[in-house]
Amino acid sequence: MSQEFHGNVGQVSAGDIKNYGVSINLVDTQERRSLVPAQRTELHELRAKCEELGDDPRDVWRMVHAQLGVKSISEICADKFPEARDVIRARLEHLQEEDDKRRLVGKVLRAATEKDAKQDVNNFCELTFGRTQLNNLKRSELQKVLEFIQGYESTAISTVVSPTAPLPLREFLITYKWNAAGLFLFGLLVGGLWF
Repeated sequence: MSQEFHGNVGQVSAGDIKNYGVSINLVDTQERRSLVPAQRTELHELRAKCEELGDDPRDVWRMVHAQLGVKSISEICADKFPEARDVIRARLEHLQEEDDKRRLVGKVLRAATEKDAKQDVNNFCELTFGRTQLNNLKRSELQKVLEFIQGYESTAISTVVSPTAPLPLREFLITYKWNAAGLFLFGLLVGGLWF
């Protein structure tokens, strides 16, 4: 039986041992600090904001757990808090973006229906963005469509003639063909009886 020691030996044992200065620590000396109540509260408040926008709270926590590799919020340590907060904030921003898009799509559709300009909106979207599905457009693109439809109103109003303004004879004859024909026939009838 031979024993060779090269370096510090913390324990002595019987048998053939060859120690060449390799140190193995089996116990993790660094303790993991769990989340403090303020951190937990902040995560729950962010999750509640996601829920207000229609998201399932379980989906929010699933995303956090998958990103951090944990099974519950109690397993999240304090040094992973910023990462957990960023995951929920990114989810919240995505939900807010989708909510804004739904609101803008609703406004565009209402305005297009009121002005009977659905085809003009489709043409504008096709020419400008290459697609006509409003739900597939980005928020900035939807804002441009809304701006177009609101501008469409001013164009439509400027072409309408005020009822108090005199109408030129040519426009009257083109616009009110049947009325003009009736007046002409009435004039012939009255003229034939008087003259």
